[in-house]
Amino acid sequence: MNKIINYELSRRFSAEIHDYVPGGAHTYSKGDDQFPLNAPGAIVRGKGARVWDLDDNEFIDCSMGLTSVCIGHGYEPVAQAVCDAAFQGTNFQRPAAIELEAAKLFLETVESGDMVKFAKNGSTVVTAAVKLARAFTGRNRVAVAKEHNFFSFDDWFISTTPCDLGIPTHVRSMTATFSYNNYSSVEALLADNDHDIACLIMEPVKFDPPVDNFLHKVAALCKDRGVVFVMDEMVSGFKWDIRGAHNFYGVKADLATWGKGIANGFSACALTGRADIMELGGIRREGDDKLFLISTTHGAETIGLAAMVATIQAFKQHDMIASNWGRGEALKLRLEQVVAKHGLGKSLQLLGYPCLFILACRNAAGEADDAFRTLMLQEMIARGVLFQGMFYPTWSHQQAEIDHLVMAFDESCAIYRKAIDAGTTNQLLMGRPVKPVFRKKI
Repeated sequence: MNKIINYELSRRFSAEIHDYVPGGAHTYSKGDDQFPLNAPGAIVRGKGARVWDLDDNEFIDCSMGLTSVCIGHGYEPVAQAVCDAAFQGTNFQRPAAIELEAAKLFLETVESGDMVKFAKNGSTVVTAAVKLARAFTGRNRVAVAKEHNFFSFDDWFISTTPCDLGIPTHVRSMTATFSYNNYSSVEALLADNDHDIACLIMEPVKFDPPVDNFLHKVAALCKDRGVVFVMDEMVSGFKWDIRGAHNFYGVKADLATWGKGIANGFSACALTGRADIMELGGIRREGDDKLFLISTTHGAETIGLAAMVATIQAFKQHDMIASNWGRGEALKLRLEQVVAKHGLGKSLQLLGYPCLFILACRNAAGEADDAFRTLMLQEMIARGVLFQGMFYPTWSHQQAEIDHLVMAFDESCAIYRKAIDAGTTNQLLMGRPVKPVFRKKI
């Protein structure tokens, strides 16, 4: 397989953008420190499961815009719906008619909650869930699963990470943590009658499945202790099930948050929940105290909602959830066979479900190692696969893309085998290893 070596325009782009944009990107996980030296500096266009960079290098996209592009880049029915909406006007002085249509369709589709509030980014709706929970319970603190790496860019969550610069000290005490699949850690938080926990937030699943009815037991405990139970479906929504992963597991949430893959890459996020909680953000309770929930000029911009409506219609029309699971199962099996072929079972592990899984990279001692992980990213990218460690199979990952992925993985594993045998990535890795997004020092 021919290796990509031309990055002239990418190098210029990466050198210049840091002078204009802090971090060189508007999402930290898209930054230069998250990719090996040979990664493309910028993407100029995409079609289906493929993208092209400034130097016209072509790549298969593995994570599809941080899993936000749930069907494919430039998927025509969604793009056409966006164009049609744009020509009719994107923002008005009163609610757009599509707001009611979109609300009904979304609630009918996800079957999670009685009311919905739309916004443009996930942090907005998750923080709104926190505010609702505090108002509903009269309590102050938030409990989050510490293994789940992102809920919001707002202070209440970022204070729990190493990146707590700029956050007042007293804010940090407002958020507590527990461990996913560790029920006793949740019980300990809620043991005291004066626990002051307003809500508990976690993703229904990451890559390790819930065990011993963990989700159901936590939901029951929250109900018993008067805590609002929030399921964050930003990543898992429209992957495990169109109704979300919490419905996949048969557990009900008081509030649920949605984003990323509900509008095929367009900006649309949602907060859904019980009417008695959600109505606290309304204006029909005349004489009651007013809760200022979400009020954003672009929150219900018509193009985002039109994209969401068209995305839902496509998922239902083509049964995309089942299709994605099927191609994911086939891909994962073939990748596991490659790992076995190279005798790398102790060093490379595919973790997660067929609809979304990751590659865990370890060194010769069996330890997680950023240098070894970066080497795998480097070799996949060199073979035309834009890879960050995640596999997200979509409708656009057809047989040609899957075959290319497997061939690139096979050749990359051969290089990885050399590093394992040598006990080092020296002479194989170009440049520095990638770094964690959440770290104390730059």
